[in-house]
Amino acid sequence: MESDTQKWKFLSQRHNPLLAHIKTELWIPDSSLRSYSTSLPAVQSNGVIIITYPRQLTGLEVVIDRLYAAFTGNHLENKVAIPFNPTSEQIKNNGYTMEQMTIWKDHPMALNMSSSISVELQELKILLNVKRQLALFRVANEHERQVFRDAPREGQVGYQPLVGFADAYPLHIMNVASVEDVRQRLVDTIPDLGVLRFRPNIVIEGPPAFDEDAWKYVSIGKFEYYVACRTARCLLPNVNPLTGVKHPAEPDRTLKSYRRIDEGSPKDACLGMQMVPATPVCTIRVGDSIKVLRTGEHIYTPQ
Repeated sequence: MESDTQKWKFLSQRHNPLLAHIKTELWIPDSSLRSYSTSLPAVQSNGVIIITYPRQLTGLEVVIDRLYAAFTGNHLENKVAIPFNPTSEQIKNNGYTMEQMTIWKDHPMALNMSSSISVELQELKILLNVKRQLALFRVANEHERQVFRDAPREGQVGYQPLVGFADAYPLHIMNVASVEDVRQRLVDTIPDLGVLRFRPNIVIEGPPAFDEDAWKYVSIGKFEYYVACRTARCLLPNVNPLTGVKHPAEPDRTLKSYRRIDEGSPKDACLGMQMVPATPVCTIRVGDSIKVLRTGEHIYTPQ
């Protein structure tokens, strides 16, 4: 999040492609290990999030980094760990605060955890070339945002779908065959175009290209899901998620040449589908089978 007047606003690779240089990992405690102990802060918080980013080098560090890269293929990095799901005691002891922030038109309360990484945030400001204040927020479970637009309503499914910091819907599926169709049109421009360009959290293999355009209701493993709408693409896929380099035109230009298919968003290309669970709690595992239970027409509802 960034702010110039303590009014926090979300920051993404749309606004700052250099965010691609920041990596995150989730470490979850393993109760089967001999070192496992409920007295450990990392266990009490159900794990930690590890944030890794390039080190800002000066003097001799530049030479050391070159030697390190020559032998390992990697560059020197900084790492910091923060509680994944901090306890009330950890929130108090670390000075975390509940503050309002802005995501598009929503203004949820969220947990400001910046006090744990105050030094690192100053380094990240330099890395990202951010002039405003920079902060790190965590979703507050009691302040998740309700999803409406093309999502089913509470009277239909028994609950109103929720989302944390994601744009609009909690699940975004991408068909590998559909991405490959786009890549084949960009072999001279972005020959390594892959699903990561489109930032899904569920990747599927098997169906033919664009078969998902008409899906309305599916099952994945043991659970069922409403396919709410198509994904109207912004310019984010132009940013390489590995390098942070933004292409001036592609794949947006190519997508718009043949994927303006939804009358609800006629100026935008569509690729991928937005989805919500049919139940408040669900589980998806790598390798689960997906079955199409119902198809139909989609008309996108913009924000």
